[in-house]
Amino acid sequence: MRIIASVKWRLLALARACGYQGSPRLFGVGVPLRLVPSKVVLGQLDAGSYEAKEARYIQAYLPVGATVLELGASLGIVSSIILGRKPERLISYEAVGPLGDIARQVVAHNHPAAPWELVHCAIAAEGIDEVSFDWSPEYTQGGSVADKSAKSLIRVPAESLGRAIEHHRLPRTAWLMMDIEGMEWEIARHQAAALGHFAGIIVECHDVKDGERQVPHEEVVAELTKAGFEIASRRGQVSVLLRRVA
Repeated sequence: MRIIASVKWRLLALARACGYQGSPRLFGVGVPLRLVPSKVVLGQLDAGSYEAKEARYIQAYLPVGATVLELGASLGIVSSIILGRKPERLISYEAVGPLGDIARQVVAHNHPAAPWELVHCAIAAEGIDEVSFDWSPEYTQGGSVADKSAKSLIRVPAESLGRAIEHHRLPRTAWLMMDIEGMEWEIARHQAAALGHFAGIIVECHDVKDGERQVPHEEVVAELTKAGFEIASRRGQVSVLLRRVA
């Protein structure tokens, strides 16, 4: 299977070099070529590697018809894969306005009548309603909450995970999809009660810096499980967590 995928990617790369302008398709999601923000992302889409672990876990674990909160919608490709599971509702948070604009178009292209809501907002600590976000147009897949030393700062609205749950009246059967570039460490340590609201979580964990200490993604996953979860499956930095049965 990997050999076939490799051959397909090489043929596509050759075709692109010769001027092929076809729109890529990934896990059943079509992405209009005009919306692909960079050659790097185009190469990942053609190779089938763009958020591939998350996509496989969504298709394998996310219950059909579930309510889903997605943190970090980025280009809307993962949102569209989630919508392929026919959720009762999908609420997606994206802090970066230009990425949200692309996400709306990608979702409209694939699921024009879906029960989907996009919220322009970052997830932050309790009591914070605005954060500095490190992003520039060169960052084509996302950004991250930053301190004042970051080079490219934008100000974006923010709310805590608990506030998002209340705001959208999410049931305890809801699932959480989370790819927020390191902010999962803050949530794991300080918002565990909100995490425990969810029946399941699909999360990409990152190595993060906590003061002077470098925290590996394995430790971030372990911290998340303390909110009442077991690791159902894990591939690299992406994990599926299921609420423990009492």
